[in-house]
Amino acid sequence: MKYLHLLNFSLIILFSACNSNKELKEMYLDKNLPVDKRVELLLNTMTLDEKIGQMCQYVGEPSKSEVKNVDEEVQYELDLGETAELIKQSKIGSFLKVPTYKEANYLQKMAEESRLKIPLLIATDAIHGHGMYQEPITIYPTEIGMAASFDTDLANKVAKYTAAEMRATGYHWTFSPNIEIARDGRWGRFGETFGEDPLLVSEMGKAMIEGYQGDNFGDSVNVIACAKHFVGGGISSNGLNGAAADISERTLHEIFFPPFIEAIKSNVYTIMPAHNEINGIPCHAHHTYLSKLMRDTWDFKGFYVSDWMDIERLETVHKVAASQKEAAKLAVLAGLDVHMQGPGFFDHVKELVNEGAIPEKVINESVRKILYAKFQLGLFENRYVNATKIKNTLMKKEHLDLALEVAQKSMVLLKNEANILPLSKQLNSIFITGPNANSQALLGDWSRNQPDENITTVIEGIRTKMSATTKIDFMECESYHSYSDNFMEEAKKRAKSSDVTIVAVGENSIRFDKDKTSAENLDRPILELAGQQLELVKALVSSGKPVIVVLINGGPIASPWLVENVAGIIEAWEPGMYGGQAIADVIFGDYNPGGKLPITIPRSVGHIQNFYNQKPSAFHRGCFFQSSSEALFEFGFGLSYTQFKYSNLKVKNSFTSDDIVTINLTIENNGELGGDEVVLIYINDIVSSVTTPVKKLVSFDRLHLEPKEKKEFTFDISSNSFKMFNQAMDYVIEPGEFEIIIGNNIIVSTILYE
Repeated sequence: MKYLHLLNFSLIILFSACNSNKELKEMYLDKNLPVDKRVELLLNTMTLDEKIGQMCQYVGEPSKSEVKNVDEEVQYELDLGETAELIKQSKIGSFLKVPTYKEANYLQKMAEESRLKIPLLIATDAIHGHGMYQEPITIYPTEIGMAASFDTDLANKVAKYTAAEMRATGYHWTFSPNIEIARDGRWGRFGETFGEDPLLVSEMGKAMIEGYQGDNFGDSVNVIACAKHFVGGGISSNGLNGAAADISERTLHEIFFPPFIEAIKSNVYTIMPAHNEINGIPCHAHHTYLSKLMRDTWDFKGFYVSDWMDIERLETVHKVAASQKEAAKLAVLAGLDVHMQGPGFFDHVKELVNEGAIPEKVINESVRKILYAKFQLGLFENRYVNATKIKNTLMKKEHLDLALEVAQKSMVLLKNEANILPLSKQLNSIFITGPNANSQALLGDWSRNQPDENITTVIEGIRTKMSATTKIDFMECESYHSYSDNFMEEAKKRAKSSDVTIVAVGENSIRFDKDKTSAENLDRPILELAGQQLELVKALVSSGKPVIVVLINGGPIASPWLVENVAGIIEAWEPGMYGGQAIADVIFGDYNPGGKLPITIPRSVGHIQNFYNQKPSAFHRGCFFQSSSEALFEFGFGLSYTQFKYSNLKVKNSFTSDDIVTINLTIENNGELGGDEVVLIYINDIVSSVTTPVKKLVSFDRLHLEPKEKKEFTFDISSNSFKMFNQAMDYVIEPGEFEIIIGNNIIVSTILYE
């Protein structure tokens, strides 16, 4: 991807020789000129106010006033208040939380009235679909479910289709993907990550970045991606969002940095620092990381945007600045380019530049990157959208089909006692209950509630599967928290009179829902089912009839009792708008589940941190009181309705640093159903100069085999996968033997590095 570079001296002299501002305008508005030349032309005619304005982001969703009897545009300008005048003065460069395309168009209209007519960037948290838009939209499964599919092509398509719906509605910039490593299940944002493994997170993140941005975000259906949050939010103190993270440099380089390195290699154009401090330095003021590491070492070419009001928190929370003005100085000199959000920042930065505390060349570098994005997106030529394009883009058939496919592929079958699943569609009776049985909680965080007719809930999905002779008994259960004795007795009675019970339990993280149990800034003190949900399941099990538990959740549900006592467990994550259909497809065998866990599920909150790539000493002495130290379910676990057999592992005996290690493997579907198998390939450095994980994922793929089909598959592993950070923190391959581990120790071989 070609990014903005400085023009040579002769070109600058040539363009600055223009005789008037009018000529300059005519030149930077010439779409036939290269983007970098247009940027320089525009930058050279901008005032300091106009430059700093590009660094300022505001909210576009104001509180509605009580003014009546005015047209829609006038009303919106009145609602914006002073913000409207700031737009016309070019003192705002971007907006977030803009309600719909009508408001986006109006904001652009005001920007076009400014002296230089610089368009606005309209941004939103389109994490798994354009879910914050205030009209019906396609909602896909959340990232943790996408990760469970182990299918990067799906993630790429989700991002591509999301970008198309964004651009159709006037949005250009998504604060996605979240490529933090999640290592604490208490964290309420767990569901918007791709899990605990650096390779999986990196590959899924790269796929989404490329889906959002295309080759160079120069197409009318591309948006700018934002890799967030750098760094350590997924392992913060007490699992609390924004709390301090204390992580060794070794662990940062081994675990937390790789997804961001890969994002930069994939040309991600924006990066958002984390709320938290990292080893004593707030991420929003971390010059060493933001400028020296990410720009100078990793070659990040795009721009940084602060997270919500986190520049202000350098003073109010972290106490590393004595004033808001000093906070702005620390952030800008550390490398921050855009402030989210609101007034104050503009005035502070202008004062600091006039005082010489911030060189104007620092401002120029930030503005160059921002202007490049606006030119490259084509906003100077096409800043407005129309209703016709929206109608032809939103919720297209291929978008909806993808929402169902991702939901299906995200399903993980955790337990299937005596092969109770799939259920027969000819049952005499079935009982369905639970707080998530008829709820839009399956949409997950960063989604607004959608029209009921656009969502398939669990009960709705099940109803489409059953024969006309089956009695479907549904008992509404609205609360996640408490149930009366009468409710419990009635549920038990109805379970006892049915052939089987399906209970949908878990979490609710949907944005703006009053009954949320987890989400951003709502972290979990326990990993068990919230409230009295477990007591409800126990009452249903006590009926003596089989119980199938459907988990709808973002973070892990650590419940040994469920694993030991219910007949079947389906981990559905937060499966999006067609989640109910995908769940029903799995329950009744119309889809054979093939997802695998992208996280380790611990036995309890007391077992945090429990992840698959532990160091060898993690559990070598002692154990937990009255509890096993083993995970409830390990990363990569997932059952199927068929059986896969691995054989004929072929790998050469040795390799060098120039080699690609080729692994040949035969996989056979021994069952009667076609199905997907996720193949996971790990390595273990048997003896090393510093401790290394007991195993490290180096490759994965999702494969489909028809009944009785047998195939040989080839996996090519780069020699870089065998590298580690030695005692001097050099990234090297140390001579010696490595284990090649297929799946959960299905086949193990050794290979020598010479």
